[in-house]
Amino acid sequence: MPTLHLLTGAPGAGKSTLIEHLAPYPFATVDFDELIDPIGELLGMDVRSSSASRVWPGYNRLWGKITALLLRAGKPVLVMCPLTPDEWKDGTAGAEGVPEAVWGRLDCEDADRRARLAARGWDASEIESALADAAELRGVVERGFTTSGRSAAGTAADLAAWVGGSTSP
Repeated sequence: MPTLHLLTGAPGAGKSTLIEHLAPYPFATVDFDELIDPIGELLGMDVRSSSASRVWPGYNRLWGKITALLLRAGKPVLVMCPLTPDEWKDGTAGAEGVPEAVWGRLDCEDADRRARLAARGWDASEIESALADAAELRGVVERGFTTSGRSAAGTAADLAAWVGGSTSP
């Protein structure tokens, strides 16, 4: 059975930035953010907003199904998401073909997160919420990978070694 690796991370950790750097490795890599705009367009709402919280469980179930489909190829799968292990478990409960996951956490220094999110135009309350999310994830997912002071390629190489892919693309 191929392994499922879930890499959680609060906003600004660098998940979306890593996608292109993980492409050369011999496993599937997907990021929850890759479908957020198309799903929002389909539903007629901004799925990122707290007012869309009623659709989040369905979004998580959709990703569980996508993950099961990817695992059928018989290769490891890395899913990058903002979820806690409990949120993933709740979202994929009863989903066929989704094995237990190995968890890691993508993180960065709080100062880096503040700067990255401010550059995206986030306001102070949104940034504070992201910092709180990061603190929560640090408490529930032990294995961490940092993007602070590192190149995206270097972080991707560490992730590839963790997932079981080649240590060089």
